[in-house]
Amino acid sequence: MGCILDKQDNERYPWLENFNLLPEEMLPTLQDRILTPAAPLLNALLANLTTLCAQTLLPLLDRLAALLSSSPTIVSASLVLLLAVVILQILSIVRRIMLFWTRLAFRLLFYAGAGLLASLVWQRGVERSLRDAVVIGSQVGGWVMGWVGVWVREYEKAQAMQQQGQQGQYGQQRGAGGGYGGYQHGQGRGQGKGGWR
Repeated sequence: MGCILDKQDNERYPWLENFNLLPEEMLPTLQDRILTPAAPLLNALLANLTTLCAQTLLPLLDRLAALLSSSPTIVSASLVLLLAVVILQILSIVRRIMLFWTRLAFRLLFYAGAGLLASLVWQRGVERSLRDAVVIGSQVGGWVMGWVGVWVREYEKAQAMQQQGQQGQYGQQRGAGGGYGGYQHGQGRGQGKGGWR
């Protein structure tokens, strides 16, 4: 059993070339009635499919339209929800774009710095570059230690002032009120001269 196919059919339907399940006299009928765009079987199938979809979907769409027209709050809530989703998608796209360009900028800075460092080592030599790196590192270390010393001194001053302020405030409260919170016995809130009644 062989296939009777034209060269054009072989290009359009290469899988039919080895399709030996049907007899040879069936292949022209198959090509004429099913595989051509103007085939009556294909047109009937599409007409039945559209009729079935229309019969199924049109009542659902009518019911949905009636529901939406009877309760406009659902429409407004769904529009707000849709707007929120669209805004979140736009913000997500903006975030991804910003992350891409930020990463690209930092990568360019890193590779530019690495290239600059490599060119400095190439021009000045390894020994001289190491000596310069040690000198620059010691200067930066000295500056860092100076800043750390300043911060430590300022922190200790602030701690001492805070402790003095707390001791002075406690002494003022004890001297002025004589009791807890500035109240003396018998002179608290809601008390007369004679104490609690």
